[in-house]
Amino acid sequence: MKQDIRLGTFFGIEVGLNWSVLVILALFAWELADAVLPARPGHASTADWIAGVIGAVVLLASVLAHEVSHALVAKHNDVRVRSITLFVFGGMAQLEGEAHTPGADFRIAAVGPATSIGLALLFAACEAVLVAAGWHGLPVAVLSWLWQINLLLAIFNLIPGAPLDGGRILRAALWKRGGDRLRASVAAARAGRGVAIVLIAFGMLVFVGTGSILGLWPALIGLFVYSAARAEERFELMLQAVSTLSVGQVMTVHPPTLPLHSSVADVATCMWRFRCEAVVLAGDDGQPAALVTARAVDTVPAEARTSRTAADIAFPLDHVLHARVDEPLTGLVERMAGSGQYLALVLDEEDQLTGIVTSSDIDRAVALGVGKRIS
Repeated sequence: MKQDIRLGTFFGIEVGLNWSVLVILALFAWELADAVLPARPGHASTADWIAGVIGAVVLLASVLAHEVSHALVAKHNDVRVRSITLFVFGGMAQLEGEAHTPGADFRIAAVGPATSIGLALLFAACEAVLVAAGWHGLPVAVLSWLWQINLLLAIFNLIPGAPLDGGRILRAALWKRGGDRLRASVAAARAGRGVAIVLIAFGMLVFVGTGSILGLWPALIGLFVYSAARAEERFELMLQAVSTLSVGQVMTVHPPTLPLHSSVADVATCMWRFRCEAVVLAGDDGQPAALVTARAVDTVPAEARTSRTAADIAFPLDHVLHARVDEPLTGLVERMAGSGQYLALVLDEEDQLTGIVTSSDIDRAVALGVGKRIS
């Protein structure tokens, strides 16, 4: 999920918003100001709109707290966190890799709904204090809405189907019982598809029965859940298909190397000649110094490739994923997916570059059926 608005770094984790979150922010502000808070729904005052916007922003902060809790527990369990992005259907903590044990998987998943329940209790307690003190009106109504929405968020996330937190909890339970994380992940993803179908059907029934366009909201959420669950299922099946392979078995051995001062045109010619997606650039000492990818070459117009040097568009080697020849391929695939990178450098026992693994190498291994296939 792309971050269009960067909020900053919290606890060492990059946090941002996708533009679509502004849609849900506006919808919640409108619901509060026009339907929940006014004494006569549909007759919102200026105060109602101000309270509605504040309530929507606090709800957004609640969703962020939910995701931050996932990220912090993941870091505590030795799972790196790349970023957190809020979007129209909630939030997403991008993890670089998976939990190492069923217990860690459970803790990472369960802390999100627990945080939402904790926030619901906090807002409910604040409401009770204000009521006991004789307060009424907008502050009490906003707090009431906030604890109800947070509780609903927790309950929804506990539904047992990936990518919801309940699906992760289900995966942890199946993993602990059967000892196979990949099989457990596929089962949780398939459960998520079932949940999505129910949501879509429910949303369509509400829309047809009431005529309200808001009835389509569960259906839209269901479509998102279905798409995400299907993507997870495909990813897990791909991991299963290569579960017996090592990095060295799929890597491109001794990738082509050019001098650091080569032109982008030279790199493009080399890539075409060797049918590769990356070329290593060597310094004056002959040692690898940088890496140029086909995607980087594509950013340079054809007419400028002879005058531009490859070093201008190269990545330093320490910015690229590294792997070992004998490392299980599944671990590298998970790190590639978590980091958003589609290639990795392969080093031997003496830390010398010996190959490159790209997403195309992995796809080829799956297509040829050279690994283990489990359906």
